[in-house]
Amino acid sequence: MKNSNIKTVNGMGKACSIISRIAMIFCIIGSVFTVVGIIGVLLIPTDKINLSGNADATVTIAVEDLDLNGITFSVNGDKNGFSIDSAPDGISIDDDKVDFDGVWSMNIDNVSSDDDSTTFKLSGDFSEFDKSAVKRKMVFGILEAFVSTTATAVMLGIAASLFKVLSKCETPFTEAVVKKTKVLGWAFVVYAVVIGVSLPVVISALAILMLAYVFAYGAQLQKESDETL
Repeated sequence: MKNSNIKTVNGMGKACSIISRIAMIFCIIGSVFTVVGIIGVLLIPTDKINLSGNADATVTIAVEDLDLNGITFSVNGDKNGFSIDSAPDGISIDDDKVDFDGVWSMNIDNVSSDDDSTTFKLSGDFSEFDKSAVKRKMVFGILEAFVSTTATAVMLGIAASLFKVLSKCETPFTEAVVKKTKVLGWAFVVYAVVIGVSLPVVISALAILMLAYVFAYGAQLQKESDETL
């Protein structure tokens, strides 16, 4: 008769295996849709991407010298009298225009200053956006989603394989469980690199690897016990 704890492990392993495989199927479907999306974007004629209209903006800064998120303004009262050392990712600024990641830009029409503030007047024509850059960014955006969903599907497949073993095991302290747990742990490390390193994923990877070595130690004790008997 099976130990009640092993029965619990088997039951949870079976449930997690089913859930993991269902989630994996959804991720695979998502990956297929992203591939279709990439093909669809690539087939769109560049000259069919159109946008019209104008945009005007007024930006007022409360002080003449301001360092905000790496952007340093030094204003002297006209549009050629200020400098910006750096800007947020994707935005570059020179004396005459603000460029948004190579896709579109706004002209700096006027800069006025007084003792308390500086005002920038910007204008832009939507029709002047870079159509090729828009198409390229759409492809890279969908490609990023493809990599993420595919990596997640692989992770779920590895996890489902481990859960399947746990659903049938007589004891979790076996070489099969140890091996699959180590594979899952290192897969999490690769997953963190692929989708972008984040603290929760790193901690999960370390926790799974630690659990694998706990199981390895338990398997060693189990083997020694069986040999003794």
